Amino acid sequence: MRVVVVASQKGGEGKTTTTMNLAAVAAKNARCLVVDVDPQKSATDWGLAAGDRLPFDFAEDFDPKNLARLRELDYDIIFVDTPGNLSDTHILGAVLDVADFAIIPMMPAVMSVSPAQRTIAMVTERGVPYRLLLNKVDMRVAGQLEDWVKVIDSTMGVPRFKQHVRSYTTHSDAPLRGDVVTQYPDTRKTANAIFDYSAVALELTSIWAQSKEGK
Repeated sequence: MRVVVVASQKGGEGKTTTTMNLAAVAAKNARCLVVDVDPQKSATDWGLAAGDRLPFDFAEDFDPKNLARLRELDYDIIFVDTPGNLSDTHILGAVLDVADFAIIPMMPAVMSVSPAQRTIAMVTERGVPYRLLLNKVDMRVAGQLEDWVKVIDSTMGVPRFKQHVRSYTTHSDAPLRGDVVTQYPDTRKTANAIFDYSAVALELTSIWAQSKEGK
């Protein structure tokens, strides 16, 4: 089994949307659990809106002692949605201590760089493999994607997912409806939104496969 922590010490980077949608895609082929450890309970509110329609199991827990036992649960993949602030660092640390992999969503914005770097420092000091996910990319802004790929690769010098996630109203509206990406209507309007998270999930599986082969 694998514990995947979705982390950023800044709100608004898209942790919850990333957690819920990657879990939905992974649930097509694996037994998945999403655990909300963020006291703001964004993922929990999403789950309440969904009712019994989520394709994965769901739980919330903010007790570091319980979180230290995540690996005892009988699932193939556990995705953990974490707090987006500095005051709940003890909760983030507890889940990183049992994590197999970390995903760090980052918006293409200058104010997002330092929080991402702080989060990366917490992840790397524990030796947890990770990738930064460039998130909420506005393709209407000329050069935004290319410029921020350069920032990540050259200035920050950290590993990233090759796939990025574009900014779509469909994603921002989904929590209100309780929808996850595998439940979006498959139309021309939603095709790219569905593709992005499916591609990130596929890339994540590929990273794990390569890691296994390298052992």
